[in-house]
Amino acid sequence: MPDSGSIDHHRPIKFVEVEIPADASFAVTTAADGRTLTVSGVCPACGGRTVTDLPYGIGGYGYKGLTRRASIRSDHLAVATILCECGHAHPGRPDAQPDLGCGRFWTMDLARP
Repeated sequence: MPDSGSIDHHRPIKFVEVEIPADASFAVTTAADGRTLTVSGVCPACGGRTVTDLPYGIGGYGYKGLTRRASIRSDHLAVATILCECGHAHPGRPDAQPDLGCGRFWTMDLARP
């Protein structure tokens, strides 16, 4: 279900970095200034609310790792990797892990709404 500000139904599953199937129920919106695409919804794995902001810019793909953020180029369809950023400390999460989520990530086709 799209992010509606509803109560978080988080499950404290073990942290694992693994790609999972995308959930089609994510909401995709553009910021008022037109510079950022926001993908929000519920992590398909842990059930926590997650929001990812992707700036428009030089183009590229989102990907997992230290330089995981990418920008979406103009109005064209782009593929971005969205990762769980539920804000919960999951069991087994490495101390050096920069993301605060369950470790799951998924790929979505995105375009400016």
